[in-house]
Parts: sequence; C-alpha cells; structure tokens
Amino acid sequence: MNRKTKGAAFLVLSSFSFALMSAFVSLAGELPFYQKVLFRNLVAVIVVGGVLLVTRSPLRVPKPSRLPVALRSVFGLVGVFCNYYAIDHLPLASSNSLNKLAPFFAILFAALFLRERVERVQLGCVALALAGSMFLIVPSLETVGFASLVALTGGVVSGGAHVSLRVAQSRSDVSSSSIVFVFSLFSTVVAAIPCLAHWTPMAPRQVMFMLLAGSACASAQYSLTLAYRFAAPKDISIYDSTQIIFSAVLGFLIFGQIPTFTSFIAYVLIILASTLLFFYNRREKPAK
Repeated sequence: MNRKTKGAAFLVLSSFSFALMSAFVSLAGELPFYQKVLFRNLVAVIVVGGVLLVTRSPLRVPKPSRLPVALRSVFGLVGVFCNYYAIDHLPLASSNSLNKLAPFFAILFAALFLRERVERVQLGCVALALAGSMFLIVPSLETVGFASLVALTGGVVSGGAHVSLRVAQSRSDVSSSSIVFVFSLFSTVVAAIPCLAHWTPMAPRQVMFMLLAGSACASAQYSLTLAYRFAAPKDISIYDSTQIIFSAVLGFLIFGQIPTFTSFIAYVLIILASTLLFFYNRREKPAK
C-alpha cells in the first residue's frame, strides 16, 4: 500500500469517526450543548495528554506560533459549539454538510488576511458550495432556520481555525499533538464554566454515549493527522467529503432521517464543489 492510499484510508476513517461522533452526540439526548462539548474535549485532553506522556513528547508552542494557536483554539471552540448545537437540531447529514464549508471559507480568509491569490475556479467552487448551503438554510427558515444559521456560522469560524493552523505551522515546528492538546484544554476550561453554573444530571446511558463521542472525536483527530502525514491535502482531500455520506447513512439507520429533495441537492452541490476544488488543486502547475 503506497503513501497516498494510506493517507486516503486514514482520511476516510477520520470522516467515519467524525460521523460516529455526531451520532453519539445525538444519542446522548437532551443535554445542554456546552455540557456535551465538555465531555468531548475532556476525553481529548486525557487521550492526547496520555500520548504526550507515553511518547515523552514536549508540550511546546514556540513564541512565533502562540497567537495563531490561540486564535485556532478560540475559532475552533466556537466552531465546536455551533456544530454541537446544530447536531441537536438538524439531521446529521445537514449539520455536517454545513460544517464542511470550512475549507471554502478558509480560501476567502486566506485571501483577505494572508493576501493569497484566489483563482476564478476557486471562487467558483466557493460560490457553488454556498449555493448548496442555501438549499439547506432557505427552505428551513420557518422551522430550523436558526439552527441552520448556527451551523453555517460554525463553518465560517472553522475556516478561520484552518487558516490560523496554517499560520501557526508555517511560523515554527509546533507539533500537532501540542496544538490539539492546547485546543482541547482551552475548550474544556471554557465549557466547564457554564456547566458549573447550570449542570444537568446525566443518566449512565448519556455518560456512555458522551464518552463514546469523545473517543470517536479523538480517533478522528489522530486519523486526520496521520492522513496528512502520509499524503498532501491536494492528493486526498476529496475523501473528506465522505463524512456527509456516512452521516446520511447513520442518520437513516439510527434515527430514520430521510433527506428532503432540497437537502439532497445541497449535499450534491457541496460534494461537487469539494470534488472540483480537489481536482483543481491537483492540476499540474507550470514550472516557473
């Protein structure tokens, strides 16, 4: 098995793990979304902290990368809050589809703040993905419109987290484990504040599902890291869209969720935009 195949396999595993995480969050039932976020990140702190101890890797964020890592943590936490709120109020595939807009917003943020050049094809892919999101948001304005807008906001801030992560890794050799641990610890502390003020008692079944959600999230994060260690994003990023498919299948099998016609169009447009962007990024660039 070559490196690209390994990278693609780990990215599919990451997508499936993220879809499983969403399903477990929904199965946990009616709990405040910030309480669910606390469990998700507490498990990540324990898992990543354990990896750092076992491998004797230093927890180090060099000074040039501290501000980008802090921004990645803030944007990432807001994105997780939005995603967990959306999971509780939207079909799994819809909430994950809107969350998958993050790479497209990352293109826009990179152009605005990093002065990166954006090609027409990239803008076309962004427009196509946003058009797909409108098929999810507009028809549901009277029912779950607010939740759809929250999910869209999650995609926007997650795009900011992507750009912040790129800047952090370009300024120093900060490790992925250090970034994940800092983000998870920050998220745990922030989520704990409202939980201390408004804690909702949990049944053993809910605790079990939240621990499973945290474990699935940890698996997804490490699979994602391994995927991009074996292959460049431009070679395998198309497989990230499988999360929408996994979410739709799990939503149907577990919750009996059947996509509406407009939702199906939205999924197709967002996956199509991701596919076009993938092939555009893989094109052979002329030598300078």
